[in-house]
Amino acid sequence: MKSIRFLLAFLLLISIDTLAQEKEFYNRLATLNYSDQLPEEILSSKTVVFIKVPLKNQSPEIRADWSGIAEVAQPGFKKAGIDAVTYYYMDDIFSGYESYDAFLDALDARDLSHAAFLFYDGLSYKLILLKLKDRSFLIANNQEAWKMEGNDLKGILEDLYRIAANSNLEKTNLLIIGNPQYGEMVSIIKGRRSEFYDLNFSSEKLAVPQFADTAAIAEVMKNYPYKWGFVDPGFDEKELRTKGYQYILYYTHSTGKAVKQILGYEISDNESAYVSEVVNDGASEISSYNINTQVYKFYIKHIYSENDFVGKRWDAAPTWQKALANYIANLRNELVRK
Repeated sequence: MKSIRFLLAFLLLISIDTLAQEKEFYNRLATLNYSDQLPEEILSSKTVVFIKVPLKNQSPEIRADWSGIAEVAQPGFKKAGIDAVTYYYMDDIFSGYESYDAFLDALDARDLSHAAFLFYDGLSYKLILLKLKDRSFLIANNQEAWKMEGNDLKGILEDLYRIAANSNLEKTNLLIIGNPQYGEMVSIIKGRRSEFYDLNFSSEKLAVPQFADTAAIAEVMKNYPYKWGFVDPGFDEKELRTKGYQYILYYTHSTGKAVKQILGYEISDNESAYVSEVVNDGASEISSYNINTQVYKFYIKHIYSENDFVGKRWDAAPTWQKALANYIANLRNELVRK
């Protein structure tokens, strides 16, 4: 029953605008075949740790601090012989189409072959250990994994240590750090990053992935002043150009701080909130959001050059509808002559 409760708790957090990769990941998570045996090479290879906890606030969504769990987990992993080399918050991996691919590239670059998924639902913990077997979705359907659940994380880690110590697995992880190392946010910028809007938007067609209900997207996109069209979620950028699309609309969804890092904005450790601005009919509207508020930020990418147009203003918002409306309004304010 615990496993069912955990799965339902996290599936309820996956809304219609969630990345297809995230939906598929959680679908595959439900198919795992759990074994009493630890993954065969987990004591002789590098492991990435993904953590997920309940939100601190629901409206707007504010992410709770999860570093305390990592601080408890790392000494336990070290004692068990698991080389947990980097920690990420689960949602950051699925923060956008481009950032998802960038995170996968980062995992490959560090030769991270195993994963520890540590879920906390507010009452109890669930630890899953497995080998990363699928480049596109992290895990494969019906693959073997090991898990343990309970209300005491330290107790779970002690049990893990005893199981690892009594196993016949090869143990070559000898130089394991004692404190958790948090993974840096990846950058999705490949071409030129521009804090303005391309004048060529007016003459070219914009591709809009179906990331949410198409009627809801169309309702916001009706204010976009130029040509656009929907494209399937499984699109190939090069193929889009053959269909007449030269630009594509993307978003990043995570905490304000993480989104700024992913999109190449400068951040300061002294900031506790970010000011979002949208200009409508010459009037400026200002909103302030805690840096841990989960926000959407839209940008347009030129497919051929890979240049990204993040816009003149920081206009992120807690809902995709508001964030997209902000981006379009600020674009119109700069490009459309009254």
